[in-house]
Amino acid sequence: MEVLTRHLRKAQDQKKCGIGIKLSPRASKLPCLLFADDSLLFCRTNFETCQLLDRLLTNFCQNSGQLINYNKSSIIFSKNATAHDKRIVASVFNISHQDSLGKYLGCPVFKGRPKLATFAELVDKSASKLQSWQARSVSKAGRVALIQTNLESIPAHTMQCFQIPCTTSRQIDKISRDFFWKNSVTSRGLPMVSWDKICLPKKSGGLGLRKMEALNSAFMCKLIWKLFSGPEFMGRTNAC
Repeated sequence: MEVLTRHLRKAQDQKKCGIGIKLSPRASKLPCLLFADDSLLFCRTNFETCQLLDRLLTNFCQNSGQLINYNKSSIIFSKNATAHDKRIVASVFNISHQDSLGKYLGCPVFKGRPKLATFAELVDKSASKLQSWQARSVSKAGRVALIQTNLESIPAHTMQCFQIPCTTSRQIDKISRDFFWKNSVTSRGLPMVSWDKICLPKKSGGLGLRKMEALNSAFMCKLIWKLFSGPEFMGRTNAC
């Protein structure tokens, strides 16, 4: 795949070739993203660019002996693509069109700002966990352990990649709070201490539980730190 990347980078250096995108006005063009045997290619929707990309892929397959699995491939258009643009791309590539890439490595792939529906599955998974637990027969210490090992770990992977909406974070916190205080779904419960105090570290008088919004911010800070400190990170030179 490194050979394909070099050919794409060489092609994008040509004027008005249309291959690659810019993450910011000052950043260099990004022709593709690769992970294992998955590839994400970027190009404009004009006929010349699509033909150029098709020739590069054909030459790569002929020289490497690899083949493209069109059944597992899809095309995603930006919101600026017109119906005429989509017909041009369809005339060059025999690949189906989808509105979304779905999930990749367990995380949703979306365009634009994330919506509540994008991460609704995190809330549903957290709520479904409670159905198999009988809170009435679990002590407060046991509930803390279940929240830490299960409810807090469900969204952790996604929160390391995205800044999830605040509403989603609060909904997950509510599920944890209700499970801690209520004996059943129908009972009202009686909170004796504010949830902010419970989420304090143990040395500060809390129980060591973590609020999802604060945890998400910590993951985002870690990602930004890796972005600007890791020389192996692709975006470091582009962002500076």
